[in-house]
Amino acid sequence: MPHRSLVVVRAGDRSLHPGWLAGPEPPQFDLIVSYFGDDPDRYRTPAEQRVDRKGTFWDGIHALFQDRPELLGRYDHFLLPDDDIEADAASINEVFRTAREHDLHLCQPSLSLDSYFSWLETLNQPAFTLRYTTLVEVMVPCLSRALLERCLPLFPLAGSGFGVDQVWAHLLGPTERSAAIIDRVQVRHTRPVGLVLAAALRRAGHDSGRERDDVLGAFGLNRPPRAVCHSAIARDGSFVSSPPAVNRAMRRHLLRNARDLRCRRRYLLRGLARMQVGAIRYRPIQPLRERA
Repeated sequence: MPHRSLVVVRAGDRSLHPGWLAGPEPPQFDLIVSYFGDDPDRYRTPAEQRVDRKGTFWDGIHALFQDRPELLGRYDHFLLPDDDIEADAASINEVFRTAREHDLHLCQPSLSLDSYFSWLETLNQPAFTLRYTTLVEVMVPCLSRALLERCLPLFPLAGSGFGVDQVWAHLLGPTERSAAIIDRVQVRHTRPVGLVLAAALRRAGHDSGRERDDVLGAFGLNRPPRAVCHSAIARDGSFVSSPPAVNRAMRRHLLRNARDLRCRRRYLLRGLARMQVGAIRYRPIQPLRERA
């Protein structure tokens, strides 16, 4: 039976994606390697469909679907990880299974505590199976076909990805339970955030701040919606509907494991304070619509 899930990686010469095909389970997905390096012989195995494309991550993603629009009809879900994500086939299979099981338009696996990260919310929380959220970042997102079709016109506005990850959880309604961080799956982000991206953006002439403002401005926003994990499914299967209750569990786990995190304590405390304010002030918002 043909696979209904697709992984697309923008890969350099040190990409970790060969490991995504390994492990105790065979991959239940297809893999396209959008290669921005110069080695004509790299990534040519039967399991890797290689295409060559220079440019930034989102420039390459947009170009792939422009060149091959039939992919949108062939697959139901699309995982778009950075090439420095450490994972195996079983983990990726579970991301796709969870997306189907819970009818998620947008999701991501949680990050192991020893990962390099941007948002505390994305780190693994073992008390939960998944957390419904307003934030799925661009590091390892999984999108439904409907959401990817909705987002594709935004990618040319933001080759950096800045801004897109702050609105895409709000593009399809109802938004309350359409986006999640999957805690029963952990992957590891192995390199400092933005290490390769910053250099690539400079070479391509991208201004990430301006691009973020362009994306937000397309929806009439002066600032991004608040990032909140507002409800969750606990390990015992119970549903946690209170944003402060979810936040308290997250806070306890992060403080208990603070020494394992790749951040300074000052950053941790500032992030925890932001999370608490977000949980207290959380209000559902209506799906966003572009300005005419």
